Amino acid sequence: MCRLFGCRTAAPGGVAHELLHGANALRVQSREHPDGWGLGWYVGRVPQVVRSLTAAHGDEDFEEVSSFVTASTILAHIRKASIGRVALENTHPFEWGPWLFAHNGTVPEWEERRVAVEAEIEAALRDKLRGETDSERCFLVFLTRLARRCDPTAAGFDDAAAALAETVDIVVRTCGAEAATTFLATDGRTMLACRRGRTLYVSAAEPERDRRVAWFAVASEDPRLHEPVPAGRSAWREVRAGTIVGVDADLRLRRASL
Repeated sequence: MCRLFGCRTAAPGGVAHELLHGANALRVQSREHPDGWGLGWYVGRVPQVVRSLTAAHGDEDFEEVSSFVTASTILAHIRKASIGRVALENTHPFEWGPWLFAHNGTVPEWEERRVAVEAEIEAALRDKLRGETDSERCFLVFLTRLARRCDPTAAGFDDAAAALAETVDIVVRTCGAEAATTFLATDGRTMLACRRGRTLYVSAAEPERDRRVAWFAVASEDPRLHEPVPAGRSAWREVRAGTIVGVDADLRLRRASL
C-alpha cells in the first residue's frame, strides 16, 4: 500500500502544509510508508519529477522540495513496497508524455496475473516498462485505453475518466474483485482520481455557477485529524466508493462513476 496527494489550483501555490506541516501530512504518514517518495509538478505542460528511495520523514530533499515547489498542479506519493523492489524505477509517480500517475493499493497474486494485465497494454507502450510493479502496468493500461479514444496529449476529462474506469474494470476482471485500484492521474491540466478498495478524500469549495473552483485536492488519507482548515483551503470530505472525482482543464469540478 501507499499514500498519495494531488492538487490543481487556479493560481500557482505551494503545498507545504499538506506534505510537511499538517497533523497528518505525507511526511507523518511516511513513518508507516518508508520505501521512497516522489513529487511531480509542471513547468508549462512538462512534468518535473523528483524521486528518492529514502523515507520522506528522514529526507532533507523531501523537506526542501515540498517547501519550495510552487505550481498549479502538484502530485506527491509515498511508498510502502508490496510488489517490486525498493528502486527508483518502481517509485511513483510514473510518467509518460504530460501524464503522471500514482496508485494506492495492491493487486493480489500478482505474479500469476501479471501477464494477463500486460496483454492489455499496447505493444509500443509495453516496450516502455521499466519496473516490476502492478502500478506501472495499470498506468500503461490507462494510456492504452485513452489512446483508443483520443490523442493522450490532448485528452479532456470525459475521455480520461472513461479510460480510468476501463482500466479499473480490466484489472478487476483480470485479477479479481479484491484488487485495490485507487488511482490518481494528471496531465497538468486535467486531474482525476478514483476510489476502489481504499479511502479517498477531496478538498474543493462548492463550485460557482459555472462549476469552476479555485482549489481542488485529493488525498488517500484524511489530512485533517481535526485540525482547522488552513486559509485558502476547503474542508476535506470522503469520496464515495466507486467514484471518479476531478477537475477539467478549466478547473470545473467533475464526477463520474466507475
